[in-house]
Amino acid sequence: MKRLLIVDGYNVIYATDRYKKWRESDLELARIKLIEDLATLKALHDYKIVLVFDAAKTDARSRTNAQVLGIDVWFTRSGETADTLIEKMAARSEFEGDVVVATSDYSQQKVIFRPGVLRKSCRELVAELEVTEQDIEVTAKKRARFCLEERLDSALRRALERIVSGEE
Repeated sequence: MKRLLIVDGYNVIYATDRYKKWRESDLELARIKLIEDLATLKALHDYKIVLVFDAAKTDARSRTNAQVLGIDVWFTRSGETADTLIEKMAARSEFEGDVVVATSDYSQQKVIFRPGVLRKSCRELVAELEVTEQDIEVTAKKRARFCLEERLDSALRRALERIVSGEE
């Protein structure tokens, strides 16, 4: 069953150590790293992902939205918090699967909790991202060990070697 994952972007970036080295020097890069991680998660799991960033303290007149690596990325407008937009999205969702909201904001957790809406803390989300990353590494190592030559039976391999050497 497909799940809708709504992520409070800055909450994840600031509530975990995974993005610490980027958030301290280049917040844009931290956002990009989070988007890349979520795109990987989306590719390997059955998620539709919406990522929301807070622009409440800017002079943005309207919300902006873009698809980046298959992730639906939103920036709120001036005066609107990410929490507000996420609460609206979760409340109005007509998604046919589970709706999961990733945030560590306790007040938001209370507001979004209703039948069909699940909460995932930022730490839980980052743990899922890290497990996904490890799964990819294990799979890549397994696949790297299997060359075509190793998968051929010995008779076929000898026949191909004779052809390559010009014996046939």
